[in-house]
Amino acid sequence: MAVNTTSSIPPVRRGAEPFLLDGQGEQGDVGCVCVHGFTASPEEMRWLGEHLNERGLTVYAPRLAGHGLTPDRMRTQHWLDWYDNVRDGVLLLRQRCRKVFAVGLSMGGLLSLRVAAAGLVDGAVVIAAPLYVDNPLMPYARFIKYVRRFIAINPGDLDARVRDIQRAMGRDDYGRVAYDDVRPTASAAQLYDLMQEVRAHLGEITVPLQLIYSRADQTVPFENMKQVADGVRSTDLVQHVLERSDHVVTQEIEREAAYALVWQFLSERLS
Repeated sequence: MAVNTTSSIPPVRRGAEPFLLDGQGEQGDVGCVCVHGFTASPEEMRWLGEHLNERGLTVYAPRLAGHGLTPDRMRTQHWLDWYDNVRDGVLLLRQRCRKVFAVGLSMGGLLSLRVAAAGLVDGAVVIAAPLYVDNPLMPYARFIKYVRRFIAINPGDLDARVRDIQRAMGRDDYGRVAYDDVRPTASAAQLYDLMQEVRAHLGEITVPLQLIYSRADQTVPFENMKQVADGVRSTDLVQHVLERSDHVVTQEIEREAAYALVWQFLSERLS
């Protein structure tokens, strides 16, 4: 007797789909894997990805496992699942591109650092990646998850601001597409483990590296940038400081400046 499992598989939220943008012209054989952050979706990398694609690059943005579905689905994922999503994206672009870069925001930045440490990319752009956060309970999330499955958080007003920008662009205003009101405790434990994993492998990173952090980030302490810079062995290391953006730099007030910085870094390393 066949078992119908359709009802137990949540649909991918509108706007959370992965996207692939084929490059054009002389730069089309250079690829970027754009990696979104914790509890978010490829949507927060879309505008940056389009900015790079308009300049000729091939761009792929994976949907990390459990994201863009439901918080309950996300809580079943391991950080290695997220790493495999990024690694598969790199391998996909390797089939069509002579150079591949990773460009990641927050947890996506951590995953970009990890594929860089594994020698899988030709360079990486890391935006607001946390080697640590100011949350004394995070190391204990692996135990807290057994008594508290979800943590309520203040969603803030970023989703409303993103909707305003989407409408101004003439697009559907489906917002940020993120779990902005709750976070799975088990997933927070996986994020903590990923931070420790990346910290342990920083010294293996030798590829060109760009770091972009904001002093106004209320989620990831600004000092993380120095910890990353001090830990890697890249001789081609570029650091940029933003002054006004909160954590989700790709959708924040200085987003256009950040896009320009990313393009400048990549354009100087295409050959």
